[in-house]
Amino acid sequence: MGNSVFEALSLGRRAAESRMTDLVSVSRAGERTWDEDNGDWVTTPVSVYAGKARIRHATTAGDAVDAGSQLLVIGQLELHVPVGTTDFEPGDEITVTACPTRPAQVGRVFSVVAPFDGSQTVALKYRVEVADSRG
Repeated sequence: MGNSVFEALSLGRRAAESRMTDLVSVSRAGERTWDEDNGDWVTTPVSVYAGKARIRHATTAGDAVDAGSQLLVIGQLELHVPVGTTDFEPGDEITVTACPTRPAQVGRVFSVVAPFDGSQTVALKYRVEVADSRG
């Protein structure tokens, strides 16, 4: 492969990161411990990532789903983070901590549905779903 591929990827990654104006924190379930005071098992979340991101619909056209007498369109969401970021796993929880273009998004919670898979990409793109009551 010539340098042109790597140069193009570098340019594309800079452009992709320039669109990552949101901030998120990503955590996953940590070790389970016994809480003597409450008499129950407690799982403490472990921080996996805190930094810039972009959450967007994966495609402009969703999948049509027949739900009884209604036709619903289901879109898929993606979380984009910079290349080189720690790998996320299904079940990891994403919390939006800042969103300059849509401040109401702050506090939204999403869950990773599928791990990233691919090469020569300008961003790591994870399929996510809404995991809060504002769905």
